[in-house]
Amino acid sequence: MRMAAMTTLGVILAAGAAAHAGGIEMLPGLGGWGAFAYDINESGVVVGEAYLTGDEISHAVQWTGGQPTDLGGIEGNSAAWAINASGQVVGWSDSGLVRTALLWENGSWLDLGADMNAAGSSVAWDISDGGLVVGQASLTGGFASGFVWNGPGTGMKAGTVDGFNGGANKGVNESGVTVGHGFFFGDPDRAMMGVPDGKGGYSALDIAPPGYTFSIATAINEGGTIVGFANDGRGPWNAAIFTLDKNNPVFSLGTLPNLENSEAYDVNDDGVVVGSAWDNDFLLQPRAFVYFDGVLHDLNDFLDAGQTDWTVLMSAEGINNAGDIVGYGLTTGGDVRAFVFSGVIPTPCAADLNGDGVVNTVDYLAFLNLWAAKDKGADWNADGVVDTRDVIAFGNDWAGCR
Repeated sequence: MRMAAMTTLGVILAAGAAAHAGGIEMLPGLGGWGAFAYDINESGVVVGEAYLTGDEISHAVQWTGGQPTDLGGIEGNSAAWAINASGQVVGWSDSGLVRTALLWENGSWLDLGADMNAAGSSVAWDISDGGLVVGQASLTGGFASGFVWNGPGTGMKAGTVDGFNGGANKGVNESGVTVGHGFFFGDPDRAMMGVPDGKGGYSALDIAPPGYTFSIATAINEGGTIVGFANDGRGPWNAAIFTLDKNNPVFSLGTLPNLENSEAYDVNDDGVVVGSAWDNDFLLQPRAFVYFDGVLHDLNDFLDAGQTDWTVLMSAEGINNAGDIVGYGLTTGGDVRAFVFSGVIPTPCAADLNGDGVVNTVDYLAFLNLWAAKDKGADWNADGVVDTRDVIAFGNDWAGCR
């Protein structure tokens, strides 16, 4: 499931925290020049698309244990945009001259566009763990707009504010809240969200920051944090968190050094955001980023020094709650390949007992107070006994985080 977010400005992680063991894995393609990873679930299963031998057709692909499976489709091209905890996958496939939203499940696929009687092209962008699918389709005539689907025959228009010509739902969380964008014909897009109304329908809200030229929401997490990108009319657009605060409705994440534009594509439940940044003139390669600890980091900076597999990681498209990041990059061999990158995000230190992001004497004194009171929270080695060995165990963790 592509995630998105409501920790207003993200999460500040504990100082001195150590990254969990991991590294980057290049995912094999389907015989052609390119492979792109777009999402990863909590079990580490990845979905995306890859070109077949001959480099003319790309198919939706699922990587399990690093091995690819061609998901196929109706005819021609297909792509998988999201996967949920139970392994349901959504995306699109060619159907004659148009694309149609598709759901892959248990080795077969369902044409969602046909199920909803959509006119023209449709795309499924995200799916919740409960199986709620969101995307864009023309269900009532005119331009495609946001839809939600929760089983055969249930597709309905939702998430696009009435009066707007069209739009899309790009993300959904387990509460059924959707995020995306809408537009008037000829005008820039505006960020939108859809909220279940408790009566089987949805209320659609325009969450575009006042005064901004355009804005698009791409993902929302279980806390309600919404990410995407926006332009304030004074330069390129940048990755952003939509706060829903009327006084400060958007928080810009900025961009990477020497680049101008940036877009956020996903956010996990810890508020870690991933996306891509690039320059206006396209003279430099796009670069994948990850935002945590209040800083926008170039994902390339986490590659091992001297590695020879990658020229540049171009885009980070998805992240799960374990902090595993998926995307694609340019290899030193000149191909585009999908990747899974783990071990980038610092793990909060357990010795930060007061949770203020700093491991110091205050935390040590807090532990000693628990220990003196024989509180079960002082059983640091989890052996069922509060004794001197717990003081030593806590002291080791405390020192290791400083």
